[in-house]
Amino acid sequence: MDIVIDTSAIVAVIFNEPERKAIIKKTNGQTLIGPGSISWEIGNAFSAIFMQGRLTLEEALKGLE
Repeated sequence: MDIVIDTSAIVAVIFNEPERKAIIKKTNGQTLIGPGSISWEIGNAFSAIFMQGRLTLEEALKGLE
């Protein structure tokens, strides 16, 4: 089954947010579809999290690899 994925769901999984397990459970084995801009959106999220002091520059760069 195809599932449209949102940037916030991807970021929640990356940053081990409380909803991480539920997202993985619902999407495991499925085809995830996102907009063409999703990599930019994830970059913006990393930038915002970095600016909030929740992420070091090294962690942000590693996460974006």
